[in-house]
Amino acid sequence: MANNPSTPEKQELRIKIRRSLASTDRDLRRVWNSQLCDKLISWISQNEGIGTIATYAAIETEVDLSALHLSLLGQHRFAYPLVSGSVLSFHIVQHPSELRHGRFNIPEPVPEIHPPVSPHEIDLCLCPGVGFTLAGARLGRGKAYYDTTLPLLNGKAFRMGVAFDLQLYDDLPVEDHDISMTHIATPGAIRPTPEY
Repeated sequence: MANNPSTPEKQELRIKIRRSLASTDRDLRRVWNSQLCDKLISWISQNEGIGTIATYAAIETEVDLSALHLSLLGQHRFAYPLVSGSVLSFHIVQHPSELRHGRFNIPEPVPEIHPPVSPHEIDLCLCPGVGFTLAGARLGRGKAYYDTTLPLLNGKAFRMGVAFDLQLYDDLPVEDHDISMTHIATPGAIRPTPEY
């Protein structure tokens, strides 16, 4: 992987991957979402000790994990991200319908209603991304919110990148602050990375 790549290099990749996702049929993405959620439900049930799951509300062409939350309702605590300034925090949400459109029209928890959860309490962090490698590299949206929060997770927490198979690359530019995933989940498979 390239070291200290230029921001334009990452930005060009983001544009390329987003265009590829946008050109994919919506019905096909729905099928992929369902396949991935089914794999995650099975994987979570096989990994005891997962109590708190950090997830997200999908925007644009991201993998939609709402079926995962609905399927495991009451069995696990689900925490959703909230960005305030430059800080990403997670808040416990009982049902995805409780989320409200906030900054950038992104569905997010309401801090007055949804209690915050310490990153140390998160057992599985499902991370969105623009692109991933099977080695665990993640290309995010460019704001580094997850890169500043992931180091705060407890050492046993799973950091799982979730993506469609077309978002997997052999190599991605990485920088020192980029945090590797322990697993990559796609509709095709859930794979541990060398980081795990």
